[in-house]
Amino acid sequence: NRRKPVQPVGTGRRGIIKSNFGACSSAWGALTGAVQAAWTSYAGSFPYVDSLGQSILLTGHQMYVAVNASLLNCAQAISSTVPVSNSVFVPTLTSFTAVSAGAITVTPGGAGSASDHLCIAVSKPQSSGRSFCKTFWQIAVAAGNAVTAEVLTSAYTAQFGVPPVGTRIFYRLTPVNQYGVAGTPNIGFVTVT
Repeated sequence: NRRKPVQPVGTGRRGIIKSNFGACSSAWGALTGAVQAAWTSYAGSFPYVDSLGQSILLTGHQMYVAVNASLLNCAQAISSTVPVSNSVFVPTLTSFTAVSAGAITVTPGGAGSASDHLCIAVSKPQSSGRSFCKTFWQIAVAAGNAVTAEVLTSAYTAQFGVPPVGTRIFYRLTPVNQYGVAGTPNIGFVTVT
C-alpha cells in the first residue's frame, strides 16, 4: 500500500507559509462571484511556467492564492484586486559577503521601485563542492529599490549557527511587484571567508 506523506505544520517559516496559504484560500471564499470571475479571467490570460518548464493555466483560485501568498510573504495585506501589471523587475545584487564568526551582508542593486519587494533567502552552509541548492530560508524582505546593505548576521547565526570557513552559502533573490506577482529569482552563492 502506498502511504500519503505527512508533513507537520511545524514552526517558523513552514508554519507561516502554511498559515498564509490557508488565509488566502479562506479569503477566496469570501469574494463575490464577480470578483472571482475577474480572477479567473486574469488567470486565463497569464500562463504560468511550472517547475518542469511547461506552460500551464492556473484556476482563478490558484492565481488568487499565489499572488496573495506572495503579498503576505512580503508583509503586505491580502488584496482582492486583480493585478494591474504582470511586469516584475529583474533582481540584481551589488554584493553578498559572509565572514565566519563575522558579518554576513547582502547589498541589493535597487533594480525595482519603492513599491516593489525583494525577498532575500539563504541556505544553510553547504560543502564547497556543491554548485546547486534547492532549499532556502527567507531571511529578509527589502524594498525593490533598496541599495543599502542588509546585515543578516544575527538572524543567520540564530537559524544555522556560525558558518565554517570554506563553506558556501547560497542566496535567492525573488522579486515581487507591488501587486504580488513574483518574478524569476536570482540564485548564486558566496564562499565563507
